[in-house]
Amino acid sequence: MDPTTTIETQLALVQRVSPDLVEVRFREGTTFTTDGIQEILAAREQLGRDGPPARVLIVMPEVTDFDMDMITRDHYKGRPVRDHSRAVAWVVHNDRNERFTQLYFAYFPSPVPSAIFRQEAEALAWLGMM
Repeated sequence: MDPTTTIETQLALVQRVSPDLVEVRFREGTTFTTDGIQEILAAREQLGRDGPPARVLIVMPEVTDFDMDMITRDHYKGRPVRDHSRAVAWVVHNDRNERFTQLYFAYFPSPVPSAIFRQEAEALAWLGMM
């Protein structure tokens, strides 16, 4: 792993895998917390400082816990998401993760185009059109 394009956070590995694609891969057994999500957003911002806004693939683990405080906060508020992200595809794998993700974005819409998928291949195909 190239340390200039990879950042390890408490919840995920955030990596610029090409000039226009950033991947966020959550670790199994983690609980999504406000601090953890903020750390990931800071990593995405850091990796996006050079170059045009990237497409972002976010891959959730199949078994995910959500801290309820995390669900009730607009994590994008005050962050320059449009400066470093062009579109975001969420790979959720199952009904539970999809419901939580849809619920979150119903209250706090993404500032860039985003979509939710069950399979990584579908998410990558959608990002390829963005």
